[in-house]
Amino acid sequence: MNSNRMGNALKLRVDGLSEVTTEPSLFLDFSLAREMAELTRLLKREVCVYVSRDGRVQYVNVGESDRADLAALTLRRSEERLSGLRCLHTHPGGNGRLSSVDIQSLKKLRFDAICAIGVTETGISDVSMATLWDNEEGYLIAYAAKPDAIPQDTWLEQVREADRRIKRVTLTEQTKQAERVMLIGTEAASVEELERLTDTAGGETVYKAIQRRGDGLIGTGKIKELALVAQEKDIQLAVYDDELTASEQHTLEEGLGVRVLDRTALILDIFAMRAATREGKMQVELAQCRYRLSRLKGTGEALSRLGGGIGTRGPGEAKLETDRRRLNRRMYELKTQLGALSERRGLMRKQRQKQELPQIALVGYTNAGKSTVLKALCGGEVFCEDKLFATLDPLTRRCEIEKNVPICVTDTVGFIRKLPHQLVEAFRSTLEETVFADVLLHVCDASSPEMFCQMEAVEGVLSEIGAGEIPTLLVLNKCDALTGDLPTLPGSVAISAATGEGLDALKRAVAALLKETRAQRAVTVPYTRGDVLAYIFAHARVLEQEHTEEGTRVVFSAASGEADKIIAKLER
Repeated sequence: MNSNRMGNALKLRVDGLSEVTTEPSLFLDFSLAREMAELTRLLKREVCVYVSRDGRVQYVNVGESDRADLAALTLRRSEERLSGLRCLHTHPGGNGRLSSVDIQSLKKLRFDAICAIGVTETGISDVSMATLWDNEEGYLIAYAAKPDAIPQDTWLEQVREADRRIKRVTLTEQTKQAERVMLIGTEAASVEELERLTDTAGGETVYKAIQRRGDGLIGTGKIKELALVAQEKDIQLAVYDDELTASEQHTLEEGLGVRVLDRTALILDIFAMRAATREGKMQVELAQCRYRLSRLKGTGEALSRLGGGIGTRGPGEAKLETDRRRLNRRMYELKTQLGALSERRGLMRKQRQKQELPQIALVGYTNAGKSTVLKALCGGEVFCEDKLFATLDPLTRRCEIEKNVPICVTDTVGFIRKLPHQLVEAFRSTLEETVFADVLLHVCDASSPEMFCQMEAVEGVLSEIGAGEIPTLLVLNKCDALTGDLPTLPGSVAISAATGEGLDALKRAVAALLKETRAQRAVTVPYTRGDVLAYIFAHARVLEQEHTEEGTRVVFSAASGEADKIIAKLER
């Protein structure tokens, strides 16, 4: 077999690892371990797979002769849980003992477990695994002389116990402390907001660098200057206040000597931490897939895993193609599942419309107080926190805006300047609650000096999702925290959702706006126009119905635009 054919065969075998599904009752599947060992023996490189708790292989890496790129993953991160993945990787030197680098990866990425498989020319030598634990070292190590000697049930139970104990796990001093972060940007106000995002993500901002706006990335001299600052202040992470290309990120990491994230990656990370429902998690994963897919192109040797000319298209091509195919496949699965959930939400929305319940959507900048407004209007338990993106999943409550006038109020995800396009696309099904609302309550933080910029950012997103023409009431929240004069904005209502101040005025304003946006009509539909009658029953609330000689006389109530559409259909 010539070298090209050998390369193609190995490429297909590496790709095949990503299609593997193992038994959830096994910590390490023998057939998977043997295939990883054989590929390691042929490639002379580490092979690494990441397996979820349901036994599916989620990621595959082929690394160097002495290491694999374990940190090149975007995992859910929380001090209260493990990542949900176990990392299985080979050691080509025949030593199945975990290294200090393996242990650091376990602690940093919070794997369920990390497992090393020693590989020699004759096969697998030994196997070891570690999981986080509440002992002095912060981890527990187990060892097996051969794969068939692994106590599968015992190792899986240790992982489950580690997940239960996670709040008490003693990590290294570096992991105990918040990551020390440097922020880099061109606008002071935007960098201040980036600091709040960093705080929400669990980081500690120790230095802020405000650069003069230029045509591209910061210069080499400034990068060297910031590298000295990073070294002096023991900075572990730099966050850039705009979206970076893969090459720009690599340039900054090389120059600064620390990990670098852009604003988009930071926001995606926060969303991953905040997502609680199945739908929210899928939406975040879809956004992450889109982000990673956009960064596959142009990374060159950074994507090379096979190297050495194996395959027919040069270093990096096999890994790039594999990643692109896997991401596209996963995106298709997520879109399909989210589409089904969107259809179900649409049925629930139609049911509310049939009951003639006006739909009110709370929109606004993140942390403007939308959830507190929902709680003040409707009562009940609503999660409220003084953090950015405290609410990711829409919550609908029913209440009375006036006596015998029920409405449905929906709390939605907050917006932000430079909101990643990937998130807007991924959360489009959730944002449909905004598009189909009768009235929008645009909640603003009146105490923020950036209120008008925040309003502009919200209006931009509303326009992007097709909600720019919906009747909107401006709600100036947090007026109790205002130190200066209240902004004079015609048609706005000033309230404090926390203290209840101005809530009665808000209810009256909402009721008045609803009366303007809804209409009651009486029409006679000829018996030959069954299509119009069906449309009325589907899109309006029928108040009266009577059969006459001319046709069916119907009195209905609907949104003003919908009522006009019904009249137009009848006149055709």
